[in-house]
Amino acid sequence: MEHAATLAGLALLDSTSLGTLVIPIALVVRSRRVDRGPMAIYLTTVCLAYLSLGIALVAGFDLISTAAARLAHTETAQWATLVIGVALAGFGILSPNPPKPEPGTDSLGSRPTPASAGAMVVLGLGASLVEAATMVPYIAATGIIASSPEAWPVRIVTLTLYCLIMIAPALVLLILADTLGQRFLPKLVRIAPRLEYEAKVTLLWVAAILGLHLAGRSAGALGLLG
Repeated sequence: MEHAATLAGLALLDSTSLGTLVIPIALVVRSRRVDRGPMAIYLTTVCLAYLSLGIALVAGFDLISTAAARLAHTETAQWATLVIGVALAGFGILSPNPPKPEPGTDSLGSRPTPASAGAMVVLGLGASLVEAATMVPYIAATGIIASSPEAWPVRIVTLTLYCLIMIAPALVLLILADTLGQRFLPKLVRIAPRLEYEAKVTLLWVAAILGLHLAGRSAGALGLLG
């Protein structure tokens, strides 16, 4: 696919989210071990939830593409995009940074650890649905995939690979924790709060950059930039 590098970069951005990275690490920190079965169920649920959402979004883009293409060039749509861009930029720029974790803190350790398969499915679905609206890179990625001339089988494979890249960093850390055990877990305890902090900061950066891009493009189309 033409935009493979862009999609891979967006997937890596999504990999730092609460549901794809912070929650799996929090579960390991809380239990001080890697519960392979429940963790596999959780990550599989997250992947399937985002894959289903991605297919629905791409199909939706396909259905409305013709009408949306005509609407996108109207002055009303440009003003709406400008407002959305300014709102996103304002959220990303003006929102206060989350408090930095103190060195050595274990802020994730007090969180409950659901152990049953059903609880992990619920947790995975809940995390995916709650975060879906704020995962700007994923929404952008589905737009790129929808705009490509590729057939549906290729699109589904692309979405599947995207979701696998999303959970890859968490898988690497979980494999290290499972393989090295107590030699690695103390390090995971130390970096877990930092990962949570970085995930929140990344969301603000993405919102600000996307907002400025949308606002600038719409302002140019409306002739507001001279």
